[in-house]
Amino acid sequence: MDTVHDIGGRQGFGPVRWQNDHDEETFHEEWQARAWAMCMCMFAAWRGNPEVWTLDWFRHVRERIDPIDYLTRNYYDQWVQSLAATLIDNGTIRLEELLPGSATCETPAMADVSTQKSGRTAEKSLTDRNDEPAFSVGQKVRNKMSIAAFHTRLPAYVRGRVGVIEDHHGSQPLADASARGVIKPEPLYTVAFEAADLWPEAQASQDRVFVDAWESYLEPA
Repeated sequence: MDTVHDIGGRQGFGPVRWQNDHDEETFHEEWQARAWAMCMCMFAAWRGNPEVWTLDWFRHVRERIDPIDYLTRNYYDQWVQSLAATLIDNGTIRLEELLPGSATCETPAMADVSTQKSGRTAEKSLTDRNDEPAFSVGQKVRNKMSIAAFHTRLPAYVRGRVGVIEDHHGSQPLADASARGVIKPEPLYTVAFEAADLWPEAQASQDRVFVDAWESYLEPA
């Protein structure tokens, strides 16, 4: 899905504002540490149960945050928002329980959480794997223009562009399928692109851009 999170290579957002954290503190406010801890506890409880949670499902939830919120809210604030949406989606809590003064102790135990997700499937697919890579190192490939998945790791700025296979990493779970709760190993490659082939203003550049891409993202050039 093409959403506000995929803004790599796009213009019009102004300069990137950053600062050195000279204090080397991981968290700068107490609530940020608490937010991180809550997410880690939930992830640990759900790990290994793709019908309930995968990292790619959590990423997809974050991608669905309202664009204004995504671009303006604190990073850990986005985590809390995504965790709340995940808990509502899997039936652990109800939206009404998040309203001020409405917390209860009647939520279901983690073991009883429903496995039926919006837009997801309660399926584990390990049978249609293909360990033989279709492409070899040094081969030219083109990234597909159209990606139908509601979550994908293929950035928009390389779609339709030609690159060269730099490396092959064996079969890895396809992120697009993992976001639906389906574990589907597929050959994963590192593809190298000339910066000049990606952006017109980089015509004089000698830089290369490396993108990890699953086989279903690619076609022969």
